[in-house]
Amino acid sequence: MRILERRLKLSGVVAISLSAMLGSGLFVLPGLAVSYTGEYLWYAYLLTALCVLPAALSKAELATAMPTSGGTYVYLDRTFGPFVGTIAGLGVWISILLKSAFALVGFGAYLNVLVEFPLRPTALVLLLCITLLNIWGVKAVSNVLKNLIVIILIGLVILIAAALFSSPTVAPSPSSGDLPFLGLWQATALLFVSYAGVTKIAAIAEEIQKPERNLPLGIIISWAIATTLYCLLSYALLKWVQASQLHGDLKPVFTLADIVLGKWGGYIICVLGIVTMTSMANAGLLTSSRFPLAMSRDKLLPSAMQHLHPERLTPTVSIVVSALIIAGAILFLD
Repeated sequence: MRILERRLKLSGVVAISLSAMLGSGLFVLPGLAVSYTGEYLWYAYLLTALCVLPAALSKAELATAMPTSGGTYVYLDRTFGPFVGTIAGLGVWISILLKSAFALVGFGAYLNVLVEFPLRPTALVLLLCITLLNIWGVKAVSNVLKNLIVIILIGLVILIAAALFSSPTVAPSPSSGDLPFLGLWQATALLFVSYAGVTKIAAIAEEIQKPERNLPLGIIISWAIATTLYCLLSYALLKWVQASQLHGDLKPVFTLADIVLGKWGGYIICVLGIVTMTSMANAGLLTSSRFPLAMSRDKLLPSAMQHLHPERLTPTVSIVVSALIIAGAILFLD
């Protein structure tokens, strides 16, 4: 059996993990979750981070013990057998692909601020680009994501700092009263998908150098960075924008940037939002394509799924099939 090459260093692990998290969870979902929490939105992000931490630490331990492609599928298959492993593998595979499709469509709210483009054709063109990039190799994906993550983090830090260290020109909305405990848990359930990337990075353990060190460390670093950004940005949002105005806003980060940084600052954040959600779909395609590869090795899916490019050593068939499922979701789902 041919195996994938270990080409990813710690920086690549962090970049891919963050790319899988800092997409719709940051640029879209605050406008939906705020209806449950009001001005306590950052509490929900913090609670979600604490809820996902045991899963992240468990995945780090399991991936260290079994540093191979497949992640959740491999762990459950080896523990409970192929029936449970197959159900989990297919479920996680499809869930990541749907999340990637959501990211490629979700940037439409930010794209429309800049220019009128047909959403679905644009999403399909971007999908084609990231598919070719994934076929080219995990190292190429890692290098692209590392550069994008640096740019994204710089832009978000500037926005958060400007929002936190200045005062709103309009008085903030009055407190809605006691902490809504039921709404807090409902928002946590909605926001849980925001942190999914921190556990899915284990699916590419076979391609990580020194996985016993770089994988656990990468998971913890990316979890900490994402939690900090989620909490600070959501706190800044509700400092400047009333909860009633934010409710249902599909481009909340642009709304904040437009107020704090002005029109051109808002446009720059829109570009960052498009780049972030595209990189999220890129990381999603990378990690999800390793699930059918692992299942094919165990003869639970057709053997073609484990075909590797002769030079790039990437699972080309698995990547293409995964991309076609994303394309189908973009074309035929709401």
